[in-house]
Amino acid sequence: MGWASMAQRMLGVSIRTFSEPAAALDPLGAVYWLTDGIEPGVPLAQAVFDTAHVSVDPETGAPVSTNNPILGVRLIDLPNNPTNRDRVRARGVLYMINEPQFDGVAGVTITLRKV
Repeated sequence: MGWASMAQRMLGVSIRTFSEPAAALDPLGAVYWLTDGIEPGVPLAQAVFDTAHVSVDPETGAPVSTNNPILGVRLIDLPNNPTNRDRVRARGVLYMINEPQFDGVAGVTITLRKV
């Protein structure tokens, strides 16, 4: 088993553990991917949504908090690579994609902005 497949499996375990509810269980609480912003979007079976997060400044190592929500997903769970035309609906709120940060192997953390 290569590095990429191991990373894919471990990321899958993490995302399943912390994921928002599936659309079948909670349609209003689920995460939807709107390619080119077109409603109603595709429900993401596995996605981790957080309303705010803390990151680390790479130059100083100091923690930097932000009020921007983020979405963490595996690339294979998205219908397309993220673009600035796509939208995300999470917990009933519509967001624009601000900045996707690819991990270089299997996943992406996407900084969002409320529409």
